[in-house]
Amino acid sequence: MNTAKTSYSTVGGGRNNWASSYYSTVSGGDSSTAEGPYSTVPGGNHNTASGNCSFAAGYRAVASHDGSFVWADSTGVGCWDTGDNQFLIRASGGVGIGTSNPTAALDVAGTVQAQTVTITSDREAKQDFEAVDKKDILQRLASLPIQTWTFKQQAGTRHIGPVAQDFYAAFGVGADDKHIATVDTDGVALAAIQGLNQVVKEKEARIEALEKEMAGLKSLINTLVQKSNGGGL
Repeated sequence: MNTAKTSYSTVGGGRNNWASSYYSTVSGGDSSTAEGPYSTVPGGNHNTASGNCSFAAGYRAVASHDGSFVWADSTGVGCWDTGDNQFLIRASGGVGIGTSNPTAALDVAGTVQAQTVTITSDREAKQDFEAVDKKDILQRLASLPIQTWTFKQQAGTRHIGPVAQDFYAAFGVGADDKHIATVDTDGVALAAIQGLNQVVKEKEARIEALEKEMAGLKSLINTLVQKSNGGGL
């Protein structure tokens, strides 16, 4: 049985659906509820839109805050918003933009623009730490082919950098030899800078030792010359 409880609320079809607030809508599906004013459930199963102007769709999606949009796939667990004006997607097969075959949680075929991108780097989110040989990283980086190139789908825009195959062969990090994670390029660059700093310090130490040796030789020569001039030899 479907129920449209208030004026201007609508249940279009399905069964066991409930639209209980003004201008709320459940279009169809099974056992879904639109409880908030202007809330919408377009269908699916066991969805709840209880926030003002909220939207819930898929399976066990819950949009309980104002202005929230929640889409949940069919994996069988609940997907809840946690605050107003959120846009949440649970898609265990990945979200594709410009592609119908996503290979990651979000796979974008094209350019992503942003003012800043913040990468998770919390120590508590990481494990299996191992030290690196920074001078070795520097040597590998020095041998890495760096070129300018264009993406085939963006032929008018040039970029500079390595290809993933060479980067993976040089450093062996990342998911595969088709992609380069920015966290890895950052890590290689920082390690190489520290490796270069080590090389510079070692050279400075050698120069300082040679200068001391040179000063000692000069002092010895001066002593010998003075003795020679004074008839000491």
